[in-house]
Amino acid sequence: MVIKFIKQRWKRITLTITASIILFLAVLVLLINFYWSPVLGEKLKATILKTTDSLYSVNFSKSSLSFIRGELTIDNIELRPNMAVYNRKKQAHLAPNSLYSLKIQRLVIHHLHPLNLYFNKRIDVDQITISTPDLHVSYEQNREQDTIIKDKKTPFQLISKVLNSVHINRILLNDVKFSYSDNTPKKANKIELNNLNFIATDLLIDSTTQQSTSRFLFCKDVSLEFNDYSGTVANKRYAYKIGSLKFSTLTSKLIASKLSFGPVKSVKEFFKGNNDDCFAFSLDSLWLNHFDYKAYSKYHSILASSLRLSNGKFEMYSNPAPNDSSIDQSLNFPQVLLHKLKLNVKVDTLLAKALNVYYTEYSFKSGQNGTVSFNNINGSIFNITNNKDALLKNNIAHADFTANLMNAAKMTTSFAFNLTDDSAPFSYKGSVGAVDLQKINPIAVPLGMVKISSGMVKQLDFDMQANKDMATGKVTGLYNNLKIVLLKKNEENTLKRMSIVSFLANAMIIKHDNPMPNQPIRVVKVVWQRRLYSPFFSFMWKSLLAGIKESVGYDAKTERTVKEKISEFKQNKLTRSARKAERIQRREARQQKRALRKQQQELIKAQTTTPPD
Repeated sequence: MVIKFIKQRWKRITLTITASIILFLAVLVLLINFYWSPVLGEKLKATILKTTDSLYSVNFSKSSLSFIRGELTIDNIELRPNMAVYNRKKQAHLAPNSLYSLKIQRLVIHHLHPLNLYFNKRIDVDQITISTPDLHVSYEQNREQDTIIKDKKTPFQLISKVLNSVHINRILLNDVKFSYSDNTPKKANKIELNNLNFIATDLLIDSTTQQSTSRFLFCKDVSLEFNDYSGTVANKRYAYKIGSLKFSTLTSKLIASKLSFGPVKSVKEFFKGNNDDCFAFSLDSLWLNHFDYKAYSKYHSILASSLRLSNGKFEMYSNPAPNDSSIDQSLNFPQVLLHKLKLNVKVDTLLAKALNVYYTEYSFKSGQNGTVSFNNINGSIFNITNNKDALLKNNIAHADFTANLMNAAKMTTSFAFNLTDDSAPFSYKGSVGAVDLQKINPIAVPLGMVKISSGMVKQLDFDMQANKDMATGKVTGLYNNLKIVLLKKNEENTLKRMSIVSFLANAMIIKHDNPMPNQPIRVVKVVWQRRLYSPFFSFMWKSLLAGIKESVGYDAKTERTVKEKISEFKQNKLTRSARKAERIQRREARQQKRALRKQQQELIKAQTTTPPD
């Protein structure tokens, strides 16, 4: 049939022409591929060199162009910094803070338009897919702000002689192996991430975008995502986990979920041989809004409009026996820690939603832990910053919270922190609503060695001013029918009721109501000296407890008197025991003497009644 078809002259001509066209196109494609592959490769190298002002260069093993598909494939790409150029810029105080190194097994450019590049000097690409990239970022703080360079050229101006524009619709980086090194002196650390995903959209370098501030690396949006990351901090004492983290430069929003942070060892083991308190937290979600990613990328500054923490638990454990009690724990006050941060921080508002805070303290007197809980906390902190310029405008951070104290009473609290004064001044005021005082026993028993047998608080108000040395203010508690039981630790290290002392305390010391009948409301003025090793929460708690104790009549003087009475009672008990033992000893001695005399008498009687042999 084929031979018959070929015998017809017009068909032979048609077949010959078709074959010639196909052959011509095949040869043309081969020639174009042979010619364009190195041309595009050189264009890419020149573009990188120009746009980075010779700081970076790119090399690769081979490239191939499919003209029909408009697809360029480049293998074994390596982007590396020129350290000689970097060191020259560093000496001139022009070096960037971050250096990047990138290795890529394969890069595929989809839907490339070679003719547009050749005739119009425009790179127009639909998508770039980068497989298994290995990205390393090295950070060293060379400057704290952008250096103003007169007549500095934009990247577009640098490439304008080679290209008129560069446009890439989308760049995909999947399964990125990412490592980050901070080489700042006294702060060196390294972070490694696997399975990191990047998507960059609408990269455009031309005359219209060369001065754009709304784009990041000339992209309309760069988003990243990673999951299931865990590690330890530099001192290896704390571990952390991140379930997922997402960020988009278009929305400037960072979202993290399933966060946790806590000691590597048990709390008891954590305290061995150190002076620090122990902290732990877990969060369902963290949202950082209007995050200035450019400032963080360049200078490690954390600048944001708001930070929202939702559905979490914060735990604080006071060190029961610091290894060195001469260390001043005011260094861990919130405003002092903020001031000590090496990072430049400015967060306008922190929003807390459905948080629970637990503060645990150990009492050597009772041998037990006591925990104060603040449940379902909602509120805001304003002006969290250590930024010098921001502090000149406003050096006070304010906070307002609502919570449930011990899951038993509604509580509202306001704080104000001075962020610049070395004496770390702050104030705290608020009120606690109606509560049955027996619900406070989980903290009153272990830390106060007092059990509340009855009592009802109508309202507790406090208004305190403090610094790292002292707290002063006033406490007003309105309550009825207060009765207590004083406790002591026995030989089995359990707490035992002191019946007689408790009876005397309720009968003669405790003020059962405030106000008392026909008397004004008692307002207690508090003056509380902070011990050097007392941390922030312990300082606040004990200053308020001092006011509450004095309000019910159990002030420091009365407490000392009760302790003296208890000591006297113990001494009397010991004396009575000693006297009783002495009496028993004398009685036993007399009994022994009588027994001996009786034995002697019986012996003499036996000798006188025995007949002679």
